[in-house]
Amino acid sequence: MLDLTGPPRPWPQALVRRFGAAHDRALERPDRWGTPPPHGDPALLERLAELFGAPLGRTVVTGGVRQFAGGWAGRTRTALVERPGFADIGLVLAGVAAVRALPWEELPGAARGSAERVTVWVTSPYRNPDGRSLDAAGRAALTELARAGHHVVVNQVYRWFAPPEELPPGCWGVTSLAKLCGGGSRLGWATVPDEDTVPPTLRGSGPATVWQRAWAGFLDRPTLASLYRSCVEPTLESRQIFTDRLGELLGWEFTGGGMSLLLSWRGAAEEQVLATLAEQELMVGPGSAFDADRGSVRLAFSGIDTAGAVLAADRVARLAAGAAGALAPVR
Repeated sequence: MLDLTGPPRPWPQALVRRFGAAHDRALERPDRWGTPPPHGDPALLERLAELFGAPLGRTVVTGGVRQFAGGWAGRTRTALVERPGFADIGLVLAGVAAVRALPWEELPGAARGSAERVTVWVTSPYRNPDGRSLDAAGRAALTELARAGHHVVVNQVYRWFAPPEELPPGCWGVTSLAKLCGGGSRLGWATVPDEDTVPPTLRGSGPATVWQRAWAGFLDRPTLASLYRSCVEPTLESRQIFTDRLGELLGWEFTGGGMSLLLSWRGAAEEQVLATLAEQELMVGPGSAFDADRGSVRLAFSGIDTAGAVLAADRVARLAAGAAGALAPVR
């Protein structure tokens, strides 16, 4: 069975040992169980600034994107979230807000049509599931919404798979190490528009002091380079080989990038598509997990190598040939 559900890639053992040593050093400090400062441990904040350009004074350490969404929920009475996108974000925000899921192109008009300030949530670059990134017009529209007083949150959790992308001016940014190091890393950070806009629900929301210090002692440029070689580059290569192969076999064209893409089987129920792909020994993600259209499935490439990508493409091509054009990429 080829796993296209997006499991994390394993670290090299040398990095596992290095993290263990950093964790041990953090445990040796006498204040290891002290409460983290409101914005996060200073050593970690400095490391994030050094490696990723996270601005000191405007960066808040969090437990990840979902945890940020939980702390954000309730800031506005209405939240406009992207569609498709990770459906759990809308569910988290819906606990204390009215949530509407809309395509990117409809979000600005919906925000401008609101009588009060709203939250607008998008993911870029290379959003899950379809790999789209904001273009210049989309970035300008978000900037205008922020200037008009709306809260615009840009989830940059897939930044590891793309060239550097600056936040649109006035927007909030949120990211994590989940797609680089694995979801169990439970470490992320938010970038706020100015130093006076950190809501109380986000202050002190980062993980334990010892965990923050372990990561601060672990992350450096050689470590990042090793993580890219081991976890990012193989995923990008597998996706590229998959899309190239289907281009050769079927003439399909894929837009976007990153670690995932979206396929749609016109007229079929999601359960049917999942079962049919499973018969070809392909495990994929359900489109409903990303608020995608009926008959859609997400393919993510962190769980296969290049040989597996070729096999997966051949099996999809075989299904598409028998589907009379009903199976196609979502662009």
